Order: sequence, then C-alpha cells, then structure tokens
Amino acid sequence: MPRPVESDLTQDDRLLRLFDGQAHPAPAANPRLGLTFTRQDYLALSSHPAVRAAAMAAMGGHRLVASCQDRAAPILALEHHLAAFLQLPAVATFPSGTEAIRQTFRALLRPGDHVILDSAAHPAMFETVLLSRAHPHRSPAASVEGVERRLMRLSRQPRRGRLVIALPAVSAYGSRVADLAELTALARQYGAILVADVTHDLGSMAPNGGGVMEIQSCLGRVDILLGSLARTFGAPGGFAAFRDPDLKAALPHGHTTPLSPVNAAAILAALDLVAGPEGQRRRRNLHGLSLRLRNHLMADGIRLLGKASPFVPILLPPLTALPRTALLESAGPRVPLLQAPCVPLHAPRWRIQLTAAHSPADIDDLAELIRDVSRTFDRQPARNRARPAVSSHGLTL
Repeated sequence: MPRPVESDLTQDDRLLRLFDGQAHPAPAANPRLGLTFTRQDYLALSSHPAVRAAAMAAMGGHRLVASCQDRAAPILALEHHLAAFLQLPAVATFPSGTEAIRQTFRALLRPGDHVILDSAAHPAMFETVLLSRAHPHRSPAASVEGVERRLMRLSRQPRRGRLVIALPAVSAYGSRVADLAELTALARQYGAILVADVTHDLGSMAPNGGGVMEIQSCLGRVDILLGSLARTFGAPGGFAAFRDPDLKAALPHGHTTPLSPVNAAAILAALDLVAGPEGQRRRRNLHGLSLRLRNHLMADGIRLLGKASPFVPILLPPLTALPRTALLESAGPRVPLLQAPCVPLHAPRWRIQLTAAHSPADIDDLAELIRDVSRTFDRQPARNRARPAVSSHGLTL
C-alpha cells in the first residue's frame, strides 16, 4: 500500500507521525550537537519515552472519543496532580504560560488596584495591568527593599484598590532569584496579594522540584503561582495555582481555548518523572552543570549575572556583542544572543540554556571556547613605542 502524501494527512495523523519519529527523516549525526545551548527543555523530558508514549496514547484516544467529559479527563487529572505538587488547593491550566498570566490578571485585577511589578516581570503582566486600569508601580528586579518601600508609601496614601505584588521567582534574562519567603511575610503584613511566576524554577530546581519556594521553605504560602510548563515538563502548556480557591472561581468559564488533552497527558507523565527519582537525578545533573560553567567563567574573569539556575546569562560589551557571537558560533556552539528591547541597550548578553542532557565535557568545551573568544576581543594592542628624535646631524636626541 503506498504511503499517503503529506497533503493527504490530517492534523492528528501528522502529530502521530511526529511523536512516532516519522514526520521527517532522522538527521545525520552531528558530532557537535551537544554544544547546542538554545533549547528550553531544562530536564530534557520532551523526548523521554514515557512522555512520548503518554502523548501518543492520548492522541489515539482523542480521535475516537466523542464525550467532552472524557476529553477533559487528562486536564482534570493534571490540575489535581499539580495542586498536590504545589501544596495548593486549586489549579487551572491554559494553553501557554502567557495565556495563564493574561487570563489570571484579567480576573484578579480591578480598576484602582495598585500593582507593584518587578522590572523583570513577564511583559504580559505589564500589558494586562494597564488594560485592567490598575495602577502599576515598577520595582527594581529581585529587590525586597524596593517592594517594601512601595508598600509603605502606598499604605500611607488614601486609596480604594487592593495591593498586589507580581514578580518572577527567577528572572528570565538575568537569573536573579527572588526572596519569596521575605516577600510572603511582607504581603501578609500589608494585606497584599503575592503573585509569583515560577516558569524557570518549578520542576528544575530544588531537591524535590519545588523550585525557589522549596529552597526557601515557603511551599504553599504564595497566594498565586503562574507559569509556563513547556520549560521543564516536556510539552506546551501553562497554569495558575491559587491559595484561595475563590480566586480560581473568579476565572470566567470558556475564557480561552483549553489546554490540549494530548499536551495534558504528556505534562502529566513528565510531572510523575519530575516528582520521582529520575527527576531528582536530572536536577542534580542540571545544577552541577550550571555551577561548573559559572565556576569556569568566573575564574576567567567573565561577567556573569544572577545566581545558579537552568540558564547562565553572560554580559557582553555592546559594540562587540554581534561579532563575539558570530565567532563563537563559527566554532560550533549555538547560543542565544539577547539584545534590546528584551534587555537594556547597554547590556546585551548570551543566555546559555542548559539541559540535563548536556555533559560535563560539553560544559568544558563551551567554557574553553568562550574563553578563547573573550581573549580574542579583549586583547590589548601593544602600544607603539615612541621613536627617538634624531637631529639634523644624525645624532640621537
């Protein structure tokens, strides 16, 4: 029987072939493939056999199921397991982390509310705060003192709206780690709602995968958690978790396209791995790689930002950021270069995105190549020596 041409395949057929590894021929082996640092798949679970098998099983069942209740079963199961993992009573899922932020802020905020926004917060937070006619108050990245000063000022002023604090647990471009434990105490003191974006730490940091909250012993204490599940849990998706179940009830029904049942099944399988021994092993490897690279680069005097996380930001001189990147990538590695408007014009940077699939040898090779590139551009030319003056008689003056 001849194989169907690509144009004759349904979307589900293409997805099945993709998960089965048949959508495209396997690429030729690339000996330097390990030196790719652009993938945002921190625990390397997107290609895990258990995650792929769960997605294929859900996809096959989805094609035969007519009941909406049955189609929602993997989504409800994922929300239940996420709530237990986060030690919070209520979780809602979304097609993406950005959609989770937008829909949650739209339901939460009212005109006149005052929102203290970390300067490194996701752009969707700033956008939705303005659309909701709340009052934004920008605060320095990962600064407890900055948040406290604004809380004190706002508490002394006559106001009608509520106080909200919104920030990332780990900033996406600077790897700054927020002090969630201290901010939780401040939120309780001033009656504010604390909202944390845990996209880059949940599942990928801490012994049990609880991220910054577990490290700082404040699991279950943050009022609202938001984030993308694609970075660590192997498939696209987003979520919002609530300390107060009434906040979830405020989300309008039919507010957005629901999370795909196939993605929900894949994320659920990844969550089981993240919470188990294999997740612990992969997190230890990832954390060790991050520390190894940071130690290499700090020993070479290279300017790093933030603290150890699944990615390592490296500050670059603005005038040579592009040629440095071109020279580095000509040697093999693929690295993301961040420039304005994502980051300040004067502070371009590489964001080295690590995964648990990298090896110590990959990290050593990358560090050596970065060292070579830095020495090439930072080498100071020898100063021209002043020539001795000669008199008209040929005598040296």
